[in-house]
Amino acid sequence: MLSDTERGILSRLSEFSEEIEASWDVPRALSLPGLADSLGLVRSSLHKPLSKLEEEGLVFTRVAHVIGGGSRKRKVIHITSLGREKVNTFENNLLIKNGKLFGTFPDISKIFGRENDKQILTKQIFEGDSIFLSGLPGIGKTSLVRNIVPEILEFGWTVRWATCYSNTDISDIALQWTEKKSLRDISSLTSYCGKNKNLLIIDEIQEVHPRHIDSIGKLLNQLKDSRASILVIVRSPNPLNYIEGFSEYRLLGLDEIEGKNLLPKDIDQVKALEIVSALGGHPLALHLWSPESELPEEVEAVQNFVESNVISKLTRDALLTLDELSLSPIPLNVNEIFDSNGIGELDDSAILRWFEQKSEPHHLIRNVRRSLWSDIEREKMHEKAANYWSEREGDEALWIETYHKINSKSFQNNSLINNISIISKENSAIAALLIEDAIKIEDSDDLRFKAVDIAFERAEYEIINNHLSMIDDSPQKKIRTARLLRINGDIDSAKELENECLSFFSAADKIRFKISMLVRKFDDRIPRKIEILLAEEILSEIYNLDFENISDTDRYTAELTLNLLKHSIALDTSNLTLASQSRSELEIILSNNQEHLMLLDLRAKLAISNSSELIDLTLESVHSFIQTCSDQLKKISIIHSTLEVTKPDFPDWLIESHDGLFQQPLREDLAAHRRMSAQCWYWRGVIHQSHRLSYWQEAIHRFRAAECNQAANELLKELTKSI
Repeated sequence: MLSDTERGILSRLSEFSEEIEASWDVPRALSLPGLADSLGLVRSSLHKPLSKLEEEGLVFTRVAHVIGGGSRKRKVIHITSLGREKVNTFENNLLIKNGKLFGTFPDISKIFGRENDKQILTKQIFEGDSIFLSGLPGIGKTSLVRNIVPEILEFGWTVRWATCYSNTDISDIALQWTEKKSLRDISSLTSYCGKNKNLLIIDEIQEVHPRHIDSIGKLLNQLKDSRASILVIVRSPNPLNYIEGFSEYRLLGLDEIEGKNLLPKDIDQVKALEIVSALGGHPLALHLWSPESELPEEVEAVQNFVESNVISKLTRDALLTLDELSLSPIPLNVNEIFDSNGIGELDDSAILRWFEQKSEPHHLIRNVRRSLWSDIEREKMHEKAANYWSEREGDEALWIETYHKINSKSFQNNSLINNISIISKENSAIAALLIEDAIKIEDSDDLRFKAVDIAFERAEYEIINNHLSMIDDSPQKKIRTARLLRINGDIDSAKELENECLSFFSAADKIRFKISMLVRKFDDRIPRKIEILLAEEILSEIYNLDFENISDTDRYTAELTLNLLKHSIALDTSNLTLASQSRSELEIILSNNQEHLMLLDLRAKLAISNSSELIDLTLESVHSFIQTCSDQLKKISIIHSTLEVTKPDFPDWLIESHDGLFQQPLREDLAAHRRMSAQCWYWRGVIHQSHRLSYWQEAIHRFRAAECNQAANELLKELTKSI
């Protein structure tokens, strides 16, 4: 007769195919630590069951390389053919998953003593409540919720799970909740996810950087009034405890009877009860306890137990690895760790939690370890880590290097701003928190201007106001203030400030600024033909531009942009003379860019095709161009032009092409990209009518961020009419 633990071991091992038995690299789940984690047991409690199963020929062990576990070989366990036959006789207790899952879910592990907690929370979820699940680090909050999910799915619910780190913002939560749809507007994300029979989970919300926590709080404020159930997992103290409408459920330690299930079975029952009582029934502390640990004489704080019985017993290698992981802002892969020799010891000691092949210390242990460092020690460790990461390449390496450099308090403003500018091209959420941390250490106008520019990219207007109020008056401040006024709809005041600033600009900067204003004026509308009066106004301003005192390079760039603008106006207004003239100029300028010239010709063909036969031929050419085009903006441009011509009967390949655009997000630090992104969300709402409310809310948000107030207002009217 097999025990529950033995049945659990065989069931877990049977999930892996026989082919892996001869593989050199095996998953961590087949190691003793990985197996114990999935079963919710301490390592030592598996020794006897595994020995018995091996004696009976149901499992066998060997030495292999564990993926993510360092270079040293470790013992792994496999199920035998006889063991698989035994598993086939077990009753099938798997729940049928009728619902849908979104996000990266932690591995499910067996839990003890939480039936009452499960019942209460499940009832609240089904009743549509908004809940803060709080408790000490390591108390089992995430494991409890992960064990609730299967029952929620069985009833046909959709479960969306987001796990937070310091760089998590609304857009990142949206990516996890919505199949990588990068919604960043609070209203659009609420419309998309806040529906009946949706459970929205946010885990580890206390990890979010203060730079992003307020906007997530605003999201929760809106979501609580939706039809979805909200469950926020948070370690005390709760940074969002001011939000009304949420009930708090505090998870406590296990009672003595249930807590002893986490300890090895051969421990004397009286002693087991003493251990559970001394550690307050704290599940992680019980996992960390070993027969070599000292039994506290009286109730001892869990943190003190971790320091005296876990951290103090680690070898030097393990401490170096623990320090590096505790210092890092995100989980790391073993090959990213400078001092990685201790990874195996940390894993065997139940100190690590894993995310596929990346790991970090359990937050309880990380926090205890951090508390043992002095400020000087911490800064030196950050400096060492910054030097190490500076030798690595890639976007992630640059942001971790910059994070450590700021925290070492040894940075130069110019190089820091340059690094943050590069980071912002890929991830403005990370750039935003880095610049805020830098300002806390060294407040300067240069750093605050960078913080303002990043906030403009992210449409965070309160943050822009706060930073501008701390900066001395200057033309640079005025031009940014004008942008904010324009976004808020005060166009006259914006123009007045802009005109004041022009006298401080060089001739080249003045031309660049005026041209950018003209391009935005052309783009400031929802996709449709431009009005004749507006077209004539823009053309008049183009012809009145003064190109004196600028270099040949600046003149070349200006003429390219203006001829592209004139060509677009010509196609919109059916001005064939202007179209031909601007096309000839562009052919000279773009003689080495045949792809761009082909784009111009295809847009012209779409504009003048006046029969179904001509349109069909042009569509074939467009389809071919989209499949081979190497430039994202060109591809978006021709797709949008084709959508305009074919609406409302869009070809399937065109819809697929447009949906595929969202796999490669546009840069938020460029105005042209922000405008194009807004147009993408507009067309997405046209194509996918079931999500029109959410997609057009996102488009409105992005039009305003791109300073296209007229387009935002037009679309708002369209949205109001369509509801």
